[in-house]
Formats: sequence, C-alpha cells, structure tokens
Amino acid sequence: MDVDLFGEFRAAIGGRDIEVDLYGGAMAIARLGNPTLDIHRYSARLDELGQEAMDVAGGSLEPERLAAAIDHVLFGRYGYRGNSEEYAEPANSYLDQVIDRRTGIPITLSVLYMEVATRVGLQCDGIGYPGHFLVRCGRPDALFFVDPFHQGDRLDERELLARLAAFDLGGVTRESYLLPVTRRQILQRMLTNLRVAYRKGRDPERWLGAVELQLLIEPWNAALTGERGMLNFRLGRYDEAENDLARYVEASGREAAHTGATRMLDRIRTHHRFGEEV
Repeated sequence: MDVDLFGEFRAAIGGRDIEVDLYGGAMAIARLGNPTLDIHRYSARLDELGQEAMDVAGGSLEPERLAAAIDHVLFGRYGYRGNSEEYAEPANSYLDQVIDRRTGIPITLSVLYMEVATRVGLQCDGIGYPGHFLVRCGRPDALFFVDPFHQGDRLDERELLARLAAFDLGGVTRESYLLPVTRRQILQRMLTNLRVAYRKGRDPERWLGAVELQLLIEPWNAALTGERGMLNFRLGRYDEAENDLARYVEASGREAAHTGATRMLDRIRTHHRFGEEV
C-alpha cells in the first residue's frame, strides 16, 4: 500500500473535528481503489457543480432555495442516484467513482451533497440515521432533512422519529439519531462499509488498507488491531501479525478474544519463531 495514502489521510483528519478535511479524507479512502487518482480534478468538478447550483439559485441565499438548486443540478441535470442494484460494490464507497459514475450509497452521495453545499454556502451536516445516512440542512430554527440516495427526497422530522420505533435503540433517545455526526465519524463509517465489502470480495490487501486507515482514527480500538493481525497472518506477515494479535488478546482478555485470533497467535508462537511452517 502506498505510504502517501496514510500520510494524506493523517493530514486530513488532524486537528479539531471542525478542521477535519472531509473531502481530503474521502479521497484518501478512494485511493484504496485507485492509488493514482487526481484529487485536484475532482475538486475542480465539485467547484463546477457548486457554480452551476449557484447559477440556478439566482443569487438567493435561502437554504431551501439553495438546496433545491443543488437537487436540480445533481439529480435533475446529471441524474445522480442511489445504486440499489450493486449496493455492496466497493466503487460505491469511492468518492471519485461516485462523482464519475453518478451513483453510490447513502453516505458517499451525502458527502457529495455536503461538498457541493459547502461551495454554495449552505450549512449541511451528516446524520447517521440507522441503516441509512442522511443530510440535515438549513438554519437552527428551520432545519430540513435530505435523502441524496433517493435523489433529494425531503424527510419530515416526525416521520424519521416514528420510523425509529422499529429499532432497538438500547436506551438511546430517538432524537439523538437526528443529531449531526462528526466528520471523523463519517470517515469511520465509510471505512467500515469498505471493510465489509472487501471481506465479502475476498480482497485482503485492500481490506488491510481500510483497517490501517481506520486505526488512524481509532488507535485505541483493540478489535481493529486484532482484525489487522488476522489479515497480516493471512498475508504471511507473521511478525506484524504476532504483535497485533498479542496486543488484541491482552486488551480483550484471552477468554473474550476471538477464537480465530488466539489460534493464529498460538500457531505463530509455536512454529514461526522456530522457522517452521505456520
């Protein structure tokens, strides 16, 4: 994996959350699929989309008018839509591919929407609604919810709260699920989606890359450390695997640790240290 990828991602997530470069982080993630992509090209394309939306808005600064202009450009003029047919494909989590292919999953389409909104001066935040990422826009006294996956559908707060009655929220209030998530949490969620996609696609190298990036956000996450250890084991990198698996087992406790991880650690310690086949 290209070392520059991790440097770019580390730079993007630095500082206070308000200072996190969501675009830079998303494009670093996209490098998992295309290490040589030109991030400046896609930034310029977002600028173009923003300018088109501003032209449609006709100089209005009203949030609803700006959002309607973004809707017109993204969903009316260019046909951006949710990819229901190939939902689990990794390309749906790469922002460059979403921009080019004009389709994606809720979170990447929401990031696209938020980036265009930033360029027209519309305040928008990501909403980690269970099972379906959304965007919240507008002023504090006049908020509205947008569903970029369904081509900008507006969602009513009361309806969203009512839908949550079907979920086991574990004691968390329904209202909390309509509060903005942080920029780092958006990037975490994107990486979690990719880890699932890479696991299903049996792509351990890229899966490992996604884990490495997520550990830059969550260096304390023992489960991720264990996941990295198991992937290094599969890839024959036994020294790295032993270090990660030992840390994971120690942090989790041997009884609570994943049995696959403990077996891998035992095999490394039994065979690899003595030059035997693991």
